[in-house]
Amino acid sequence: MTPKEKSKELFNYYHNLIQNIGGDYGQEILVSILAKECSLFLVREMLKNKWKYIEYSSYYFWEQVEYEIEKL
Repeated sequence: MTPKEKSKELFNYYHNLIQNIGGDYGQEILVSILAKECSLFLVREMLKNKWKYIEYSSYYFWEQVEYEIEKL
């Protein structure tokens, strides 16, 4: 899986979760912003707290995922 694919997977997961909890299709922008922020939080926490436990190539992968999420 590429970083771009992973970023979309995370975004879509949180987007669907928020939408199902109580999002309204009229609030699509808000749901998208929340999904993006949740995805970024997950990746940044992983990079901040787990970097000692993952090999460099994995760390680089997650940095790229973060970059791709920011572009969404």
